Order: sequence, then C-alpha cells, then structure tokens
Amino acid sequence: MKKQTSFIQNEKGIALVMVLLILTVMTILGLALMGLTLNNMKMSSGERTYQSTYYIAESGITYTLDIVNDSIVNIYNGSTTKGAFFAEIDNMITDINNELPYRDFEEAFGHIPEAKVTIEKIGINNVNDSHRDYKITSIGTIDNRSRTVEKQIRISWVDKSNIEIPDTAVFVKEKINLSGGANITGDVGTNSSAPRSVVLEGGSSISGTVYVGPSARNDVIDTNNKDVNIQVVKLPYVKIFDLPQFPAFPSNSIPNNVRINKDNNSHDVIYNGSLRINSWIANNYTLKMNKDLQFNEIYLTSNNTLNIDLGSADRNIVVNHLNVPNGKINIIGTGKLTLYVTNQITMGAGSVINTTNDIENNKVNEEAKPELLKGQINQLDIFYKGTSLDMSGNQRIYGSLYAQNANITMTGGSGFQGHIITGGGKIDISGGANAITQVFYAPNSNVNITGGGTIKGNIISKTLTISGGGSVTYMNVSGEDVPPIFGGATETISPKDLLSAEPTREK
Repeated sequence: MKKQTSFIQNEKGIALVMVLLILTVMTILGLALMGLTLNNMKMSSGERTYQSTYYIAESGITYTLDIVNDSIVNIYNGSTTKGAFFAEIDNMITDINNELPYRDFEEAFGHIPEAKVTIEKIGINNVNDSHRDYKITSIGTIDNRSRTVEKQIRISWVDKSNIEIPDTAVFVKEKINLSGGANITGDVGTNSSAPRSVVLEGGSSISGTVYVGPSARNDVIDTNNKDVNIQVVKLPYVKIFDLPQFPAFPSNSIPNNVRINKDNNSHDVIYNGSLRINSWIANNYTLKMNKDLQFNEIYLTSNNTLNIDLGSADRNIVVNHLNVPNGKINIIGTGKLTLYVTNQITMGAGSVINTTNDIENNKVNEEAKPELLKGQINQLDIFYKGTSLDMSGNQRIYGSLYAQNANITMTGGSGFQGHIITGGGKIDISGGANAITQVFYAPNSNVNITGGGTIKGNIISKTLTISGGGSVTYMNVSGEDVPPIFGGATETISPKDLLSAEPTREK
C-alpha cells in the first residue's frame, strides 16, 4: 500500500503537461486572433474597394461633363437654328456612348479601374421646346466590384439675335419712291448710293432724317419740292436683309371624329381630319386644346364662330388649309396658339381671327387699347408655307405672320395687327387697308402702298413705293417687342447659359 500511494503523489513531469496545455491554448487563441485579423483586413480591403468604385464612377461623370462643357459652346456658335443645335448635341452624345470605358486611373488593389459612361435622352420634348433633358450614367468598376451613379442635365437653346431692327420708319435695300401726297412720318434709310435712290414727287413728304449709302452723292435724293428740308446722313451698309430661320413644322395628333346634336339635328364638326363650322348647329363650337392637333382643313362659313380653348397651356395646330370665307375664330384662355399652315390661307367677307367684342365694337379706352392689342397679338403666331395671302375685304387678323415665301395683298379695309415677316417678292396694300405691324420685315419684297393704304410700324424691304395718299408712320419697337424669331442672346454665351445639372446620385 505504501508503494501505490507514493506513485500517486509523484508530481514529476507536471510542468511539461502544463506547458503543453498552455501552449495549445495560446496557439488556438493566436490562430483565432489571426483569423479575425485577416478577416478584418479582408473586410477593410473590400470596403476600400467598394468606396473606390463609387469615386471611379463619379470621376466618369465629371470627365463626361468636362467633354460636354468643352463642346457645347462650339456647337452653339456653329448652329444657326435650334434644330441644328440639338442635332449636333445628339451626334456628340452618340460619340460619347461609343467610346471605350475611361481607364485613365492609377492601379488600385492590383487592378486598373474603369468607368463606362452613357448618356440617354429622358422625358418627352416637343419640337418647339427650347431644352432637352438627359441622364448621364457612369458604372465604376475595380476587379469584380462596381457601383453606378447618375446625374440629370438639361441642355438649353438660347435664341440668337441675328437681326437688329433699324430705328426707322422705313429701311430699304434699293429705292424709295413717293408721289401723290404720300407721307412717311419718321426717319428712312436705304443701302443704295445710286442717283435718285429716294424720290419725292407730287407733294409727298418725309418728316425725318434720310440715311443713304456710304458713297452717295448729292443726287441720291430727287425732290421737286424745293421747300422740303431733309437731313441726309451717309451710313455703312446695314446688314439686315436676310430672312431668319423658320422652324420645322411639327407632326401632331389627328383628332377623332366629333358629332354634335342640337334640336334633334346633328352635325359632324370634326370629320376625316377636318374641322367644319359651316352650319348653325356647329356655331360657337369650342375646341378644347388638351394636346396639339393637326387638321386637313379648318373651315368656317355663314358667319359662324369657332372658339379655341387653350386653358393656360401653349398649343400648336397644324392645318393644310385655313379656310375662313366668312367666320370668326376666338382664342380662349391665357395660353398661346401657334398655327402652322402648310398650304393655303383663305379669308373673305368680314372674317376675323383672334379678337374680342370690346375691340371690335370700339369699347376699349384709347389709353388702354395699345396694351390690350399687344396682349391679343402675342396670343397668336401663324407660320405659313403658302405662296400668297389675299385679304380683300374687311378681314382682320390679330397676331403675327411668319411666311416663308408668300406675296401679300391687303385691300378694301382689311387689316393686320402684329408682326409680318415674309420672304415673298411682292406686297400690295391699297384701298384703305391698314397694318399695325411694329415690324414689317420683307427683305425680298417690292412694297407698294396706294389708295389710302397705311402702315404703322417699321418696314424693312427691297423697295418701297407709296402713292395716292398712302402713308407709313413710325412705331418704336422695344427689345421685348422684337419678334421671337429675331430675339434672344446678344452677349457672349458660356456653358452655364446652355447647361444645368442636378446633383449626382447613386443608382
């Protein structure tokens, strides 16, 4: 028994066991700590890579915006029209989308980062809108990790002021010929220096200064009235005889057929793409313009009335034939109507477009009338591709006419109040017809005013002949009254005038 007890109490080698046990525990703890450290390092590396891909994607946005900023002013300066400008913008975007991923980065985590950038047009833009919206998308990638960011931008067209209206009642390219009591109230001018470029006969008169070409001599003016005292001033050639660029005609929706009933009678107001106000049933029909529309013909007769309700929106109507032999068109609401007439305008009898009963019945205070008329005129623009416009009765239009190639005839008390811009070669105003135009811009036209015809505004034409008591009276045109087709930017354009951007956001 003594030997057994001695064996059990023998503690030799216990130190080795304890050391091995402690070593094992330390090894396990070390391995666990090492694993935790490695995992943290891996997570930290992944997080750095993840954050880096965001900055790579953001760099792609910045790089692309620099390209757009560097190009947009050159594109604008090289574009004569809004359509040409946005066409070149689309070409630039196509080139950007076809580029290889941007890889001008330093190596990161053993890989070369890259950013793939694309631009797409967003939203629905009307052909007349002066801006387009786009979305830039950039995908930043490092190895197999990627992040995507987006930025919305708006590119805008700023109208160019390519024609400055002279501060004269009349300015012509060639000759002014006055006779038979003709009168011009205001200054006149001509680019011509030839003899008899300005002729006054038979009691005619000019109340202001006459501006002539730079090489004119004393015989540039011919007058048989020796009492006429006209100041003559030589000017450099005035470059105002180019037509502005006309907009492309839009393609709008053709409305569905509409039949109305009254007193057990029916009438097809809209049928096969034509709007017909030619019966008592259709009289005072209101066309609600919830969208832009297109018609084959708008036809009014029998002294019927068509109301066009714009609400507060600006709307367009494209029509092949605006046919108003006897009728009235009212514009309702605060919006603006643009009529695009592709072929023909017909007006007869006492037809009137865009007026009010107060104006027609002379119930407007004379002091308030100019501003009221201006409001009416600004509510209607007519763009016309036809070759002639004849107003031979008591017809009146309150709005502005932009005609690509139309000759214009106004006789018998007819009238036009608004800007007239035409590329036609002949304009005849006679028989008491009158135009209050502010700007009457016809650089290719021989303008002939006879028989008491009158114009109030600024005439720019090829030649001007006035006889039989006709007259032109100068009206001042302020900057805000210049037709939009002429108006716009005169100062140097910078990228910030053409491009605006929203903050960058992660997709």
